[in-house]
Amino acid sequence: MIIFLFGEDTYRSSQKLEELKAKFNREVDSSGMNLVSLDGAKLKFEEFNQQVKASPFLARKRMVIIKNLISENKSKEIQKEIVELLNEEWKNNKDDNIIIFWENISAPRSASKDALWKRLAKEKYAQEFEPLKPNQISAWAEKEIKERGGKIDRAAANLIGALVGNDLWQLSNELEKLLNYSSAKNITSKDVENLVKAKFDDNVFNLVDALGNKNKKLALKLMSDQFSLGSNELELLGMLIWQFRILLLIKDQQRGKPNLSQAEAAKKLGIHPFVALKSLERARNFTLEQLKNIYSQLLNIDLKIKTSATKPRLLFDLLIAQI
Repeated sequence: MIIFLFGEDTYRSSQKLEELKAKFNREVDSSGMNLVSLDGAKLKFEEFNQQVKASPFLARKRMVIIKNLISENKSKEIQKEIVELLNEEWKNNKDDNIIIFWENISAPRSASKDALWKRLAKEKYAQEFEPLKPNQISAWAEKEIKERGGKIDRAAANLIGALVGNDLWQLSNELEKLLNYSSAKNITSKDVENLVKAKFDDNVFNLVDALGNKNKKLALKLMSDQFSLGSNELELLGMLIWQFRILLLIKDQQRGKPNLSQAEAAKKLGIHPFVALKSLERARNFTLEQLKNIYSQLLNIDLKIKTSATKPRLLFDLLIAQI
């Protein structure tokens, strides 16, 4: 059996991997002697070949896990050799051992690595873990809290999603902190406001205001500050996309109802009232066409960061210049 787990949401893909390992230990071999994890970055074909063909020791199967072979291994031959093995020899032994390929990317950047990726993507047990969209984060938080024996109201779940974004590693830690803080394990918006640190500081929100006020000098400075603070370009971009998506949706709602209230915006968009208030204030600085244009440019930056060699900092500076 071949299993392919991949995607940028490494929290959920790692959880899935741990579930598979636990199931193997529970149903196949509790000794751990037949479970092997290989570092894909340093892996040689000879070792791969040996491990996947090895007979299980006092068990029905072996489980071999290979992490980040496609994304990190610099060998030009190993992937070609693995594809040949999977297509020829392995097909006669596919029920003997379990091979799991785990990758922390959604697609390879190098064309030379497409062959193995395409081969694995055809497998029955290939599963991609994409980052959660803004409207999925609060539902995920509610589910996690419930599984950990607590409760969280919808407004609190929306707020924590707005503050943290789709970094589920941080979000998981924040949820655990909230559960430990709440004696009744019933988390409210007030708890979130008191305990959860926003993923980005106020400069990100000030950056949106600077763009709306056409203050290029201030916008460039705030952007520079974010990079100086060590913000990851994709995380920064994700926050900006989320911000402008909310502004775009509010502007669209205002076409039918110019006097859209804070409560109505919060209910229609499924966001926290505080986020709705701030977004209504910022939306006044943009026209609908301007927001559509900015949102389109942000999506284009996302594509270029993932597919070209252009420096992210330059892409952000060009965005500010164009706005």
